[in-house]
Order: sequence, then C-alpha cells, then structure tokens
Amino acid sequence: MRIGIHPDHMWGCSFSDKWSQLLKERGVEILELNLLSKNALEQAKECDGVMWRWFHIQDHKQSARVILHTIENHLDIPVFPSSRTSWHFDDKIAQYYLLQAIGAPQPEAWIFWNREEALKWVETAPYPVIFKLTSGAGSSNVLKVDHPIEARKLIQRMFCRGIFPMTMNEYRPPLLPRTRRELRERFSRVVDAAGYAATGEYPRLREFWWKPEMGYAYFQEFLPDNTCDTRVTVIGNRAFAFRRMNRPGDFRASGSGNIDWNPAKIDPACLRIAFDVSAKAGFQTMAYDFLYREGKPVICEISYTFVDSAVFNCPGQWDPELNWHEGHRWPEEAQIEDFMVEVLKRSKR
Repeated sequence: MRIGIHPDHMWGCSFSDKWSQLLKERGVEILELNLLSKNALEQAKECDGVMWRWFHIQDHKQSARVILHTIENHLDIPVFPSSRTSWHFDDKIAQYYLLQAIGAPQPEAWIFWNREEALKWVETAPYPVIFKLTSGAGSSNVLKVDHPIEARKLIQRMFCRGIFPMTMNEYRPPLLPRTRRELRERFSRVVDAAGYAATGEYPRLREFWWKPEMGYAYFQEFLPDNTCDTRVTVIGNRAFAFRRMNRPGDFRASGSGNIDWNPAKIDPACLRIAFDVSAKAGFQTMAYDFLYREGKPVICEISYTFVDSAVFNCPGQWDPELNWHEGHRWPEEAQIEDFMVEVLKRSKR
C-alpha cells in the first residue's frame, strides 16, 4: 500500500508528520506530495490513497477542495478528507443547510441573500442575536448583536463593502500601532490607498484571509445561560469529548483554551447526536460544537479538523454504544487506521 501525503506544516500542529510516522510503523509506503504543483494529478495516480489536512485560509479553500474532489471522484482514489467530510468546511451557511437536511438539532438561523429582505427582518428580530461570517475559527468572526441599529450596519456592510475575516472582536486592528510590524502595515495601507486613488491599482490584501465576505447576511439564535460548550470529535466508531469554558465576561467558548476533560461531565445526548450525524452524513471525521437550548443540546458548528493535542488529552473514548474505553490516543492514529481500511476496500472492488 502506498499513501501520498501533502505536508501541513503550518501554525505548529502537523497532522501529516504523525500520519507519516504511524503509517510507516504499519509497513505502509509514504510518498510526500506537492498537490499544488503542475503535475498534482500525476503524483496522485502513483498512490492508493491521498491525505491532505488543509486549513481555513483562502488559498487552501480555493485549491485543496477542488484538487481533492478531482482525485476522489474522477481518479477514483480515496482521499482524506473526503468530499463528504470537507465540502462544508469553514462555511457555516453550508453547515446549516447540511444539518437541516439530515434533521440534526441546531439553533434557529436567519440567512439572507438579499439586502432588502435582511433589513426588513431587522425590525422584528428576536434580539439579542448572533452575527457570523461563514468563515472563521476560534470565535474570530462572531458578534453578539443587541439592537436593530447594529444589525442594520452589519447588513449594509455585508451587501456593500464586505467584511474581511479576522478583523472583528479581539482581532480588530488597534487604533494606534503597537509594534513596528503594525506600523509598517499601517504605512503600507496608506501608500496603497494613495496608489488606488491615483491610478486605480488595487491595494495589497492580507496574507491568509484576503477575500472579503459579502453578498449575504447570517444571523443565529442567541442561546443564553451557556457557560461552556461541549466539543465532541467523532472519528469512525470513536468519540472523544471535552468541555470548553467561556472566556471571562464573554459568551464565546471556542478559542478560550480553558478546557475540562472530565468525561463524567459529558452529556451522553451529545455523543449520540454526533455519532448519528456522522453516520448519516458519511463523515470520516468531524468535530461538533454543542450548546443547550431549553435543556437540549444543539449543534452550533462543525469542523473536520482541529487541534490534535486537545483530543489526545481526553482520558479515553466512547464507542457508538457509549461504552467507555480508557486511554489517551492521538486522533491521527484513528484517522490512518480508518483510512487504511477504506483504501483496502477500494482496491478490492
């Protein structure tokens, strides 16, 4: 068996390194791929399966999704993540429609593709509501909206200028530069603006999130009295779970870093829902973020990728019958075990 792996050396958490190590220990031949090169498909044809953990940056969203889809569906080579697992990654509106289609519990949401309809809704909306961009991790593009004036401003901006990801909340650039880097960036923006005004030359954009979100408005029901969320990660027939405490003085839990790994605090209902959704949707792996609405868990967001150490720190895992199995485990190990089985099944067809 030969598995091709595209490296994911970015932001200090590499799944590809662990995949390679674990597969080699099982006697699998590894081929390091560069799927961003001109001969990407020729490289893929040399493999029995292809793995690429891609990120929520714009470059990957416009390349990895297309390339892996082609390899999986037109070369008939198994890939990780599969199209079923990843087509909705970092797209909260896509996730909403997917969860709605399979009948999964989720907060009420209001999605608008038309500015006039959105502005009409503003007058009767059940404030507070949560405004979200479709993209973003770690609660980066999430705002609590308490008044129609705030909602109206956001809608106008989403249908006119747009909003760049990672420019809201604590990610919003400070009024005054704090470092030399910020000072250089501020100066370059002034120079670019002058160039655009004089010659029409488009200004430089941000490195990772260079595409503004616009042309829609997405609001979600606010769920009060949630002091934490529950993160359930399902990989095949295994579920890992922990709770994430809210940030101090904030309603957001994702990205807080304050984690409780006590399995006794995990609601079995969250585990059942996560297993059920993964089975219905055909996910290879999926992390689910649960909050409570009137005492019942609902899925707020899903993501095929995550920080591996948070899952490893779970003291054990559940199977689909909710039996507990003690012991720490890297999620990459579970992923490659399942992927090897998938590759073998495909080769016997």
